[in-house]
Amino acid sequence: MIFKKKKFLLHLFIIFLLFFGFKSNGEEVQNTIEIKNPIFTTKSIDGSPYEIKAEKGLQRENFLDLFVIEAKLKTNRNIWIYLNADKGIFNQSSGEILLESNIKMYTDTDEKIFAELATVNTNSKIITLKKNVKYQDSNIFISADESIINDDFSSITYYGNVKSKILKNKSYE
Repeated sequence: MIFKKKKFLLHLFIIFLLFFGFKSNGEEVQNTIEIKNPIFTTKSIDGSPYEIKAEKGLQRENFLDLFVIEAKLKTNRNIWIYLNADKGIFNQSSGEILLESNIKMYTDTDEKIFAELATVNTNSKIITLKKNVKYQDSNIFISADESIINDDFSSITYYGNVKSKILKNKSYE
């Protein structure tokens, strides 16, 4: 008899969870707006322009889930930073972008950076890269677990398992 009561209460609890779980998911779907080819062009707090484009976006309040992303932001030193990623989340209130999957970043000065995760603060222009970070320019190759880019792209700090390779400049041979 006690076993049947416990089993009944367990079934009742599962039904309760399913009902309220589906209800909250349904409410979230109703509050989500799909946007094709969203483009955000604006300026950061210091007046530097930035642009975020995607093939598709899902708007939920101040957050926008983005898919197949292209973004660019201009530093105070007039260097454009270009970003590509498979997906991400843009917080319109804070100006932060969380990028994930197949992240590629490059600049007008032929610097290339790759990672699996990145956070970009468009106001402070601090970029945090995580997981399988790789930096490359014409003379240097660096790999690391994590990297932080700040001071308007003039300071890049690497953390974790850091390896570097410096190529000889052929004009000095």
